[in-house]
Amino acid sequence: MRLFELDDAKCVKCALCVRDCAFRALKIGEDGRPVLPDEAKCMKCQHCFAICPKGAITFDGRRPGDSVPAAGLPLPKGEEVENWLRVRRSCRQFRDADVDRRLVERILKCLGNTPTGCNARGLTFTCYPTRESMKAFKTRFIHAIERHRDGPRLLPRSIAIPAIKMRRGGEDIFFRGAPAMLIVSADEKNPATATPQQDAIIACANFEMLAQAHGLATCWCGFLKMVQLEVPEILEQTSGLSRSTPFYAMLFGYPAVRYARGVQRDGYAKVVFDEQGET
Repeated sequence: MRLFELDDAKCVKCALCVRDCAFRALKIGEDGRPVLPDEAKCMKCQHCFAICPKGAITFDGRRPGDSVPAAGLPLPKGEEVENWLRVRRSCRQFRDADVDRRLVERILKCLGNTPTGCNARGLTFTCYPTRESMKAFKTRFIHAIERHRDGPRLLPRSIAIPAIKMRRGGEDIFFRGAPAMLIVSADEKNPATATPQQDAIIACANFEMLAQAHGLATCWCGFLKMVQLEVPEILEQTSGLSRSTPFYAMLFGYPAVRYARGVQRDGYAKVVFDEQGET
């Protein structure tokens, strides 16, 4: 199967696909239609596939008729997205209930569309979708801390004290009792992966948006990253990931609390307009 296939009968020789090819992999053939002379130059972004007005391009076996059409698609309005950003919260109170597995699978399937630097697409979504899987993960997590050369008491207090409390069945500061967790990791060995840490964080941000749109609560799990800096082997012993693997984690589940309003942070960020080139 060829990477780029063209339906000559549908192609109107508009050359939109050629002009939109960022790496100039597509060329105009002798008959005026686009061709892909060297597949190795293609970054597989599917821009040609998406821009073709007649659906004449089949890319890597993917047919236009199976795609979501952009024309007439009801996207959220600007005000709606702004309101979501203002009311979104990192939730730390979750219901003691498993998330519907079909919903998790739907969200993760869609999350495959998240952007990555240089279109490397070297992401792995490691999901702990149930309370039982989270319980097993946390057991391995505590054991990894205990087996670390310094032991929990010699680690920074911000890690040692919560770990001791959690081991004794006390408050779960690390994972907030969330019934599920997603670890997004990037393939640092893939030469095309130019921005692995950023790719993982962008995917987490998109997961947060998708999850909350489906009624779930989320919380960025910075504690796991913090512990990994002190106990580098934590990922190897809990998730089978290399200690050098770039990652970030997101807790999620059904919320046990509802917020009545958004917060007021419109002026928190410093905004700078560089207008030196204007006259």
